[in-house]
Amino acid sequence: MFFLGSPADEVTPAHRQAIVTVLVGETYVETWRVMCQINWQAYADRHGFDLVVIAHLPDMSERGRGRSPAWQKLLVLDQPWSAAYERVVWVDADIVISNHAPNILAVVPDPARIGASLSGAQFSEAEKHIYFERLHKVVVEPQLADLAWQFTEDNGFAESEIDREGARMLNTGVLVMSPQHHNGLLKEIYASDSASRLYEQPALSHEIARRDLLTPITPRFNWVVHERRVLDFAHVETLEHPDMPQLLAHLRNELSKAYFLHFAGSMNIMQHLARLTQEAGAPWWARPDA
Repeated sequence: MFFLGSPADEVTPAHRQAIVTVLVGETYVETWRVMCQINWQAYADRHGFDLVVIAHLPDMSERGRGRSPAWQKLLVLDQPWSAAYERVVWVDADIVISNHAPNILAVVPDPARIGASLSGAQFSEAEKHIYFERLHKVVVEPQLADLAWQFTEDNGFAESEIDREGARMLNTGVLVMSPQHHNGLLKEIYASDSASRLYEQPALSHEIARRDLLTPITPRFNWVVHERRVLDFAHVETLEHPDMPQLLAHLRNELSKAYFLHFAGSMNIMQHLARLTQEAGAPWWARPDA
């Protein structure tokens, strides 16, 4: 593993592909070390990846520091060491990788294309309907369910002042990319401005669609905890809720289905699981009482 604490730290590639993430802040570094380091390294070793952890902001300018760290993923292909890699897989730092996850590059064989999963792809059409109702606390007539979901995606693009033009919203927490082919695209998007609560997601989704670069990947590589929580445990809103143990047991089952289990929107639960892991000296998913 290459742990880059400053821009001066170097990478000496051992493989032609790398898994890369950015960690900002001691709390996030510690949570990642407890929850992710071992399973990420095992995945990298199993499939022949270098593991590169950037523990500083690639853009330390006032603009870079003033934006969400989510934007920084657009700069990883522009790092001095990135050109040595044929493929780079970006993985958000709030993802746990299962021990049965296959090589993600096998589902994106063409390095000129970008691999990503569609937002909401882990849901059936009926589950999308239920999710929308529970998230927004409204009742949607069955014949309007598809329109409600489209409205959600339309609004996501509109917040960034982007004409959707038929683009589908992507979940950008996992991206299969190539420095040779995609660095310019990512830098172009990073140079743009957006006040969207979705940060880089709408612009990146739009540009990938406009340039016909997408190879859709199974949502098992980006299985989102928050969406399952809203669907199955909408009433469990705090760590102190008496049904929290049942939710944690449910997440163990979700990990058994997922390749990459993504805690986006559920960092409080990920940090709670990190504490349980430290207390027990064993991974949370191995603890029946967690």
